[in-house]
Parts: sequence; C-alpha cells; structure tokens
Amino acid sequence: MLTNSFARLGVAAAALSLVAVGCSSKATGTDSSSSDIKTGPGVTDDTITLGALTDLSGVFGAQGKIIVQGNQLYIDKINAAGGICDRKVELVVKDHGTDVQKAVSLYAETEPEVLGYVQILGSPITSALDSDITEAKVLSVATGWSSTQLKNPNLIVIGNTYDVETINGIDHLMQDKTLKAGDVLGHIYFEGDYGNSALQGSTYAAKELGLKLEGIQVKSTDTDLTAQVTTLKSRGAKAIVLSVGPRQTASVAGVAASLGYNVPLLGNTPSFDPSLLATSAKSALEKNLSVMTSIAPFASTDPGPLEVAEALPKKFPDTEPNNSVNLGYASALIYSEILKKACENKDLTREGLNTAFRELKSVDTG
Repeated sequence: MLTNSFARLGVAAAALSLVAVGCSSKATGTDSSSSDIKTGPGVTDDTITLGALTDLSGVFGAQGKIIVQGNQLYIDKINAAGGICDRKVELVVKDHGTDVQKAVSLYAETEPEVLGYVQILGSPITSALDSDITEAKVLSVATGWSSTQLKNPNLIVIGNTYDVETINGIDHLMQDKTLKAGDVLGHIYFEGDYGNSALQGSTYAAKELGLKLEGIQVKSTDTDLTAQVTTLKSRGAKAIVLSVGPRQTASVAGVAASLGYNVPLLGNTPSFDPSLLATSAKSALEKNLSVMTSIAPFASTDPGPLEVAEALPKKFPDTEPNNSVNLGYASALIYSEILKKACENKDLTREGLNTAFRELKSVDTG
C-alpha cells in the first residue's frame, strides 16, 4: 500500500514512493590532523577527489547534466564551510553518453585518481562496472536503481529500486479504481537492467492484483513508438507503464493522443524530463503522465528543496530546473556524511570509507 500522496504531472513530477530524497540545510567542515590520517587514492594533504561518470550527451543527457550540477552545489557548500578533514573536495566529471564501452574506458582512466564516485549514472553502466567496483572497493553512488545493484556492498542505492517503484505505482492505479482485476496493463521497457528490474515489479504486481500484463521491450535508440502504442491499444491496455527515457515517453504520449487513446501513463524516475513540456507532447503529458520517483519535486516547499531551488540559479543561471538537481545534491550530501565519518575514524582509504558507510545508520537528506 502506498504511504505517500500522489498527484498528476503538472510543472513538477509527482513523488510516489516510500523515500523522499531532498537535501539538508546544514553543512560543516570536519577537522582532523592530516598527519595521523590514513589516506588512499584521490586523497592528498589538500584535496579529496571524487568522480562522476554520467551521461551529458546521450539518452539521459538532460538529467545527467543537472545531477552533476546538484553534486557541485553541495560540494561547493561543503568547501565553503571548510571542506572535510582540512581538505577541499574536488569533482572529476566524465561523459559516457550511456555508452557502456566508453564508460568502462572512462572508469579505467579515472579510478586510480579518485577516492570514490559520487555518481555513476545508468543501470547498464553500473552493471558493466560491477566487478571492477567490487575488486577496487570503490564506494560509489548508483544513480540508477536496478534491484541487482543491491547485491554490491560498494554501491550506495539511495532511492526505491525500479521494481518497488513500479509496484507502488500500479498499486495506486488499483487503489484509485483506474485499474481493476482482469484489466490489461501495458508495459514498455528498455532492454537491460533498468527495464528488467521494472518488469519484475510489474510482473509481480500483475500477478498479485489479477491484471493481464502485456510487456513490450524497446531499445534506447528507438524513438518512434507508434507500433508499440498501437499494439497496446489493440490489446485493450487500460494503462501503460513506461520504463524508458524521456524521448520514448514523449513519443508514447504523442502517439496515444493522436490515436485518441486516452489512458494513464505511469513512468519510472528516468522516464521524464521537464524539457518535454516544451514539445508537442506537452498537453498529452500533462493530462496523462504520472511519474514514480524517490526524488522530492523541484517545486516542493520543504526546506531542503527550497534551499536547492535558491542555490541553483545563482551558480547555474541558464539551467532549466527539475528535480534531478535534488538527486545530485542529496547524493553529494550523503557521500559527504560518509567522508566526515571516515575522517572521524582517521581513515580516508577506500576500506575506511566503506567502514564509515556501514557505521552510518541513517542520513537525513531533508
């Protein structure tokens, strides 16, 4: 059963999850004598270097850019408060474009130079790097929440995994009588860990709730989903789950509208970007799309998101805001808390960072 409120998509995406990722209103430097601290890769007497392997040019380029900006906003806040362990935090950003082979190469290039990664964007990327991350014990924030990532003790998964997201969303449609037992539920999903994790959720929910699931797999390069939408319409799907990227979401919404196919669209976190509201699919998206996410909406009036909303235009005035900046901010906040704990333990090695991570029982991101 859902525990959060649920709203149709307007200017901001709806939050539909058990966890609200936002930000904190405090940041303080952590002091310790540099001479008695164990250090590892990425740590000098003056700096702690973290990495971000992200997508700035591919299918999730819009989200990747603003997640990096969120990372940087919190790192700037930490540095302005004196840094961590008498060291400034620096961020090295690399664009993999959601190209797995490129990401593997960029990881090999950056891994020796960083203590850990405050962002690795994309479930296929994280999956491809899984064994390397494990071998090097590089504590990394998984910015993409496939359930398979829960198995790696070196990965920080800060949101609901896609299977849980999807179960929550489908359950909501049952609770508000949009769906009923016996109805057909469509699910368009990417190949790979992201789509497969979401499909596990829809398969489970359909079985438990008495729905008939019609799943259709697509590639990230598929941008015209006319055939897929037409198929689901012909099969009588009463709602469609979207475990895809923003381009595919826009295509589904636009095609459905052109066919007079007025059904709810339920998107996982990566499926939407506000830039879609500047496209011809705007009215269809506003009418039918809801987004399942662990991220506080950018338009939230809670103190944490308000702090980010105030900071973003000061440093990045040309950025079109969306809730992905809250994700980046919260990711850096969580990593900073781990670094502070490691500093208290006088151990800024990778082993020390993993120990600190496990000693922290909770982090309030606001």
